[in-house]
Amino acid sequence: MADVVVHIAEAAACALFAASVATDVRRREVPNAVPLLLFGLFAVYAAAGAVRPLGDLWQHIAVGAIILAAGFGLFLTGRFGAGDAKLFAVAGVWIGPALSHLTLFLFGMAAFALALVVAALLPFERMRRMRKELPFAVAIAPPAVIVLALRALSDGI
Repeated sequence: MADVVVHIAEAAACALFAASVATDVRRREVPNAVPLLLFGLFAVYAAAGAVRPLGDLWQHIAVGAIILAAGFGLFLTGRFGAGDAKLFAVAGVWIGPALSHLTLFLFGMAAFALALVVAALLPFERMRRMRKELPFAVAIAPPAVIVLALRALSDGI
C-alpha cells in the first residue's frame, strides 16, 4: 500500500510541476498554492516510506533551504520571480541530497534556461514580449520531473 501512495505522490508532484509551467507561461506567475501543495505532497511521500532512513528527511529539507537561499538571492537581484524561487526550493526538497540527482537537476535546469533565453531572443513579437519576464518554471519543472521519473522507474536507485 505504501508503494502505491509513493507513486501517487510522485505522479501528483509531476502534474503540479507541469501546472506551474502552464501558469508561468500564461500569467508569468507561479501561484503560491503550487509550491505549498508540492511541499505537502513531499510530506506524504516521506511519510509513506520513500525517504529512508528518516535522517535523510533533514537532508532533503536542507537542500531545499540552500536552494531557497539561492533563489531568494536571484529574486533580490531581479533575475527570478518569488514564485520561481519557491518552486526552485521545493524542487530541491523533492530532488534531495543524492549528488547524481542534484547534478542532473541543476544541469538540466541550466540547459532549459539556456533554451528559454535563446527562444526569447527569436525575432518574433511574442518572444520579444517574453523578454521582460522569463517564465523560469519552464527551466525548473522539466528537469525536476525527469529526475522524479527516473527515480520512480529505477525504484529509488
